[in-house]
Amino acid sequence: MIFVGGDSFNFANSSSSSSSQQGSNLLLDLMKHPILESVSQSFKSIQERKVSSREYGSEGLTKSKYVYIFQREYATVHPGLVDFVGTDEATTCVGLVIRNQLTGMTSVAHLDSPKVVDFGLTQMLSLIVDDTSDADLDVHLIGGFEDIASKHAHSTTGSERISKPDGYSFPLCTKIIESLQKRPENFHIKTLFVLGHNTKWDSQGNAYPIFHGFMSLKPWTHS
Repeated sequence: MIFVGGDSFNFANSSSSSSSQQGSNLLLDLMKHPILESVSQSFKSIQERKVSSREYGSEGLTKSKYVYIFQREYATVHPGLVDFVGTDEATTCVGLVIRNQLTGMTSVAHLDSPKVVDFGLTQMLSLIVDDTSDADLDVHLIGGFEDIASKHAHSTTGSERISKPDGYSFPLCTKIIESLQKRPENFHIKTLFVLGHNTKWDSQGNAYPIFHGFMSLKPWTHS
């Protein structure tokens, strides 16, 4: 089940719609949610930072502990044992972060295909959710962009860009949202910086992702 702003998220679906169509409608409704739109606008203002295994702290040069996730990989980190966790080099791929609000256990994945989503979610959740627990889970999705024909992207409005189900990113994002909604856990969507929110265009109408990755610093210290 999906929550936004503490409330369960429902959308107007049709019983005659296919499962994939319902997933698409749910994704599009979430993309237009005022809370998530506001977060995406704020996200764009974040300055790019290069992360090194050697960081300068208040006591001088220190050795940071970090985990890097390659494409089609995931990692689950324990609170206090890792300083940084993240991934990069994503274009049509999506970085997915799931964090247990109670324990701080955090799992990060670099997903590249709808085919790996269900099994990937099962793996990610296996170490952060107890079978008997109804824990609340924070979710962040970052990556993917409007990988559509350049002429179409250059000539359409922002809302049309969001709703165009072309390319590789849209089916992947749709599958992730659809799978989260169907699962019994409580998923609180905190960031949905994907598709139109994560797209910029050049003067020729070619689309590019704004962010190719992310690195989370102490992801368990903030809810």
